[in-house]
Amino acid sequence: MIIDFTQLSSSEIYHTMTQTIIPRPIAWVISDHGNGQLNLAPFSYFSAVSSNPPILSLSVGLKRDGSKKDTWRNIEERSHFVVQIPKVEDVDSVLRSAEPLEHGESEIELCHLELADFEGSPLPRLKRAPIAFCCEKHSIIPIGNGPQGLVLGEIRSIYLDDQVAILTPDSPIPQVSAEAINPLARLGSTGGFAKIETIKR
Repeated sequence: MIIDFTQLSSSEIYHTMTQTIIPRPIAWVISDHGNGQLNLAPFSYFSAVSSNPPILSLSVGLKRDGSKKDTWRNIEERSHFVVQIPKVEDVDSVLRSAEPLEHGESEIELCHLELADFEGSPLPRLKRAPIAFCCEKHSIIPIGNGPQGLVLGEIRSIYLDDQVAILTPDSPIPQVSAEAINPLARLGSTGGFAKIETIKR
């Protein structure tokens, strides 16, 4: 079977891509509304980009009314954001935090999630997330006809829960347990999620 993308609508292409580029890690992103409220939203168009400087990427779309999604707008206006890696047991909260709210309202309150201070970060992190990246906007690149906002964030620091990472005296690099993180992964665009199983070789 060959599917010619030039013959498909953007919606058909999206559904084909999200069913075939799998599994995808999920970035659970906190950004600042600027009114004392924090936005929380999940993104599975998310990846590492470079390590020198340390940069990750998010692809953020538009709302149905054609305006920029809150995450895009907040990062564009205030630069700082925090990317968390959700656990498998967070799936219901991840889905709920994807529901559209009015700009300035907080999904964190909607989902009854607890925050924790994030040393060195102007924004807090989710207390239950085993990994959090403190990021600052590097650049936002509009892409395509949507457009999508390709957000590039420079990682300033990382929080690792002591239950998932160990530092040894002979190395500054933590040994991180994927099994302990138990990260939630995205499959197709219609609610499909997955968990990992490591293969020992």
